[in-house]
Amino acid sequence: MTSLSQPFTKSHFDNTPHAACVTLYTRQGRVGCGTFDRTVQTGRLVDWTSVSSQSNDDENRKLQRKAAASIPPYVAVLNEGEYTAANVQKLINYSELYTPDDTYGTVHIGGPLRGILVLTSKSASTNSPESTSPLGEGTPSAEMTLSSNYAWNTAGENDGLINQDMYGLPTAYIYDEDMASYLSNVASQQSSLLLSSNEGDGNNNNDGVYPSIVADFKYYMGSSEYNGSTATSKTCLNWKDVNGEWNPKCLPLGGNSVWSIAGSPLKVNEKEERPVVWISAGLDSTSMFHEIIPGANGVASNLLAVLLAAEAIGAVEDNVLDGLYARIGFGLFQGESFGYLGSRRFFKDTIEGFECDGEVASVQKRKDEEGTVRACVSPLRADLSFMNLGEVRGMIAVDQVGNLGGGKKSYVQGGESTGDFGGFIAQVMAELSTENYMAQASSVSQIAQEDGTYPLPPSPLSSLIKLSGAASGGVVLTGYDDAFVTDSQYHSHLDSTKFQSIDKDAIASAATVLARTAVAAAYQNEANEVDAETAAAYAKELIPNEVSSSSDTFKKLYHCLFEDGNCDTFLNYGSVESKNDASRTGVDMGMGQPLGTPPNYYVGIYNFDNGQAAVRSSGKLYGSLDASADAEVKAYGNDENDAFLLRPSLLEMSVFGLLNDYLGRGTFTENSNSALATCKSTADCSAVSYCSTETSSLAVPTCAGGTCICGSRSHYHPALDEALTAAKNKYPNYFTIDGDDAGVSALYTEPFWDSGVGVRIYNDAGKMPGIWASCMGTVAALLSFAVVYRLKKKLVKEKVY
Repeated sequence: MTSLSQPFTKSHFDNTPHAACVTLYTRQGRVGCGTFDRTVQTGRLVDWTSVSSQSNDDENRKLQRKAAASIPPYVAVLNEGEYTAANVQKLINYSELYTPDDTYGTVHIGGPLRGILVLTSKSASTNSPESTSPLGEGTPSAEMTLSSNYAWNTAGENDGLINQDMYGLPTAYIYDEDMASYLSNVASQQSSLLLSSNEGDGNNNNDGVYPSIVADFKYYMGSSEYNGSTATSKTCLNWKDVNGEWNPKCLPLGGNSVWSIAGSPLKVNEKEERPVVWISAGLDSTSMFHEIIPGANGVASNLLAVLLAAEAIGAVEDNVLDGLYARIGFGLFQGESFGYLGSRRFFKDTIEGFECDGEVASVQKRKDEEGTVRACVSPLRADLSFMNLGEVRGMIAVDQVGNLGGGKKSYVQGGESTGDFGGFIAQVMAELSTENYMAQASSVSQIAQEDGTYPLPPSPLSSLIKLSGAASGGVVLTGYDDAFVTDSQYHSHLDSTKFQSIDKDAIASAATVLARTAVAAAYQNEANEVDAETAAAYAKELIPNEVSSSSDTFKKLYHCLFEDGNCDTFLNYGSVESKNDASRTGVDMGMGQPLGTPPNYYVGIYNFDNGQAAVRSSGKLYGSLDASADAEVKAYGNDENDAFLLRPSLLEMSVFGLLNDYLGRGTFTENSNSALATCKSTADCSAVSYCSTETSSLAVPTCAGGTCICGSRSHYHPALDEALTAAKNKYPNYFTIDGDDAGVSALYTEPFWDSGVGVRIYNDAGKMPGIWASCMGTVAALLSFAVVYRLKKKLVKEKVY
């Protein structure tokens, strides 16, 4: 065991590697961690079991109160398997027994408890910080989730630690294994010294346990109130300073969803008559520590399956896909973990209808460029192509298909409980089961709950069913039956390949089933004249080859999504899209927020630097533009440099380019055997001859990931809480509450942090060294004075001075 007399050197404590539990605001209040104010919270490290309320027995509580009264401020140390809502509550209960005095000033949450350090451990925990009913009952997203009280997440706890308000209790995760091991030993030894010391006098004067190792928490992440009101997303977004100036103290979470259509590109200014069958998944995940969200099973496996399905469908010629009864669409929605941000915004705009107050005929900078799209300056939409989509026929969502719990079965959630279309899709999936992996109806798909709803896991399908009034249905293809698999690590920082086994063949199988099911669903007409067996057979004929986990595409995408989010493949696609945008707008916005190494799937804040679209008019930037409301604001189009600007994240840009690439290869002239031309941007594709424009004038050559393909199929759509709108005639980053706000959305925002936040761990010798140093300094000063006085007298006597 490491001795306290031989601590780590100072260099070991500088820049302690850690990730923080942060504060978020919602419509109801706040969740997460942080300090009360900008004051540093300091405490010595102790093992959590020595300072937690283990019993409610009155006699034991009296003993605990007596012990707590003599304990100076401390930081509780526990390993990640012990970091649960129940254990955190035990810490708070114990520390609240403490009766404070004026010695330590502000009374913090739980008296002397100044913070929590969570240590990484080599053995994985199956705990999930999310609610047992994810995005459901007891969470800010409850009103938007179908069957919101069903316990999908059996590894969770009631409302979940991730939904708790731990204001005043900063928490950090130490992910360096050597540091974690050392701090664990330190905490254990200091606990023994602290609790066995008899020098405590009841006034927190336990100087006998010094020297000790302590932690400083500087984690101020927003106030408890704004302008005298409880801190919520509304109050922080509307905050005004003493001069009455609007000065928000937070920003909403959000980004950009990416959607694409297989077959010929959508026509401009013409609504599609054919309905759309959507293949959908989320682009994000979450955890207690927003810097560590690997999302291996929760998002990466789903995203990989959808992209591989797109490649399989994109290999079919456009004219064949155009001959199907329905279109096949791909919707990858951002911010789904925070109240279905992407899917709710998209389907509100497409199903309920989008009303534009200021439509712009073209957003292209080059006036002679073909394939121009419309935009809207208020409410701002940089691309109105979604208004050309046909009605929604249904959806096939995908969730957690990378971990089947060691089995070879995936499950179809929904089926007949989500309408005739859902029942048809479920039958098709059963027909399309591969040789090694079976897709079968879940055991809960036909079980009605007391409220008359059927259990359906949280996914974009929830948004579709809610917003369509159940007029549109579908299914969710999952890797679990009646509950998430035990080691799924749902919404946890442990959802990584390090702590769970990802079945690559299962993901490839899911991609095959998704692609073929979508074709079968698009093949069946509105009169349901095609049965499931016939439709499945047609899909197998159209896509004869199964997706393989050994293919180059699979390996490259797996590496990017699971291991290195800043991989060469993503950087290549992102670079091309950045250059394409610069060519269209005349402004080089560069690539957006990197995904990280390893990948981090936190959605992030929504502002001009991270996904918020803006309009530049006469040299000024606006989040939304209404020239009629302000005489000083110039209308769009008066300046040749006017443009719509957008800086998506690297993940969003890469997915945009990948879908363009995979779905844009089906438009070729019949006799062309030419190899696809290479490019660095769309400008390099002007001379290619293999793109046929007979089917669609929009099949113009476009650069995607370094290859000239035929026509752009991909589009962005804002993933922003449905209650929010960018403020008119203001710089981006200002948001107002929509006048039609129904009050159902979660309304997540992230407050502005204090500068220099972080955790510092160091050796603290206590007060005595300072007292001794002060005394010695005083003695030295007196001696010096005496020496100088005597020397001066002698010099005067000798007439030298």
